[in-house]
Amino acid sequence: MPRLSKKKLISKKTQLKAQPQSLEAEESVLGSILLKPELLTEIKEFIPRSDIFYYDTSRIIWGKMLKMNDNHEEIDAVTIMSKLSDSEKKKVTAYYITGLPQSIPSTANASTYANIVLEKFLQREIINTTFEIQKSAYDNDENFDTLIESIKKRTDELTSLTPNKEPTLDSIIYDTIESIETSGNYVKFGFDRLDNLAGGMTKGEITVIAGRPSHGKTTFAINLVKNFIDQGLKVLCVNREMTNIEMMKKLIVLESGKLSYSDIRMNNLTDQSYKELLLVNDKIAEKYKNRLIMCDTARDLSSSTAQIMRHNPDVVIDDYIQLIKMEGYDQRRFELETVMNEYKWLAKTYKIVPVLISQLNRDIEKRIDPVPKMSDLAESGSIEQVAENVLFVYYDYKVNYEESELGKNKTQIVAAKVRYGENRKLIFGFDGDRVSFHENIDDKPLVVNSPEEDQEVKDMLKRVKQIDFLTSKG
Repeated sequence: MPRLSKKKLISKKTQLKAQPQSLEAEESVLGSILLKPELLTEIKEFIPRSDIFYYDTSRIIWGKMLKMNDNHEEIDAVTIMSKLSDSEKKKVTAYYITGLPQSIPSTANASTYANIVLEKFLQREIINTTFEIQKSAYDNDENFDTLIESIKKRTDELTSLTPNKEPTLDSIIYDTIESIETSGNYVKFGFDRLDNLAGGMTKGEITVIAGRPSHGKTTFAINLVKNFIDQGLKVLCVNREMTNIEMMKKLIVLESGKLSYSDIRMNNLTDQSYKELLLVNDKIAEKYKNRLIMCDTARDLSSSTAQIMRHNPDVVIDDYIQLIKMEGYDQRRFELETVMNEYKWLAKTYKIVPVLISQLNRDIEKRIDPVPKMSDLAESGSIEQVAENVLFVYYDYKVNYEESELGKNKTQIVAAKVRYGENRKLIFGFDGDRVSFHENIDDKPLVVNSPEEDQEVKDMLKRVKQIDFLTSKG
């Protein structure tokens, strides 16, 4: 006798086993509605569709009941029979319908019967889904991340059918006290003044770091990576703009405090520098092991989602969100809105802190005052609405060069939105070649002017520049 392949054996075993179902529960649900039609509203939470039933007779009757309820029609044996087509009457007889109320012990247990019907349906779907997953895995017609994402989507679909069981007030109070005592949901930026100002970050909430190109937002994010690792957290870095290797170079420089990023990029290392490089590599290999995961091949959000499901990180840093591609969108703002909402769902579901890097609109370069504002966010509406924290990295020296008030070695972190803190400008020490942000005592409140005041300042600065120009021409 020829031996069956593993795939065929699985298929054969699946076919031999009877599908989970309960005729008694299905008939009890239908009988309960015939006795008490007002129960249908409650039962619909468990059985919103007719295909949840296993038996054709049950599906036909329930489908009619749902439609009649939507049309505010009376539901009884006679009215249901009047709705049946000739082909349906061959499966559902008047004798069968009138006998349904007699088969139930009590209408008080109608929701219990409905839950049994739903559970049997979910069991059947799980069986069918796992079989499809096994088939895909054997066929190898999908890459791993795509397969993981399809599993997630199917699981979400099944979960959505489960009746919403809202937590009790007691359980909410208990969970709240536990979170306060353990501080397990709290994540620090790792910069004292920023943590004091913004109140740190909480798992389930989104922080956006934005800035114009070459203003240091990615460097700031790398400083946060080090700070998160120092807290003992697991970090997933989705590098959409730079490679994993380039990010690791910056981490090496940051951890060293002695090496130069430009020297490393150009392979301009002295013997002493090379020795330092080897020492830092050993340090990082030990310190970051099993705590830092880097991915530079993710194009869409599904790849990032698969990584989150696989590694269960505490923090996800995505650099940067304007590079995320979503299929089926004609307008970029709707695409980004979906990205933000999806990350919000991921944050709450998997108890993570997403730190999302974002670009700013180019219009900022045309303003007299180039310090970023909320309106400068690319596709700002969805980002501003969904994110709990929005921080701008503004390197004045990049814009004004030698005329910069702060000079080359200082930069600003503008806390434009902190849901549980205070909007301020913080001055940080900055050394791009050492990939270093460090705290400085010099900070000042973020002044939010009215549109009229903003325009008045712009007009004044414009007049001053015109006067300077005319004076120089003599």
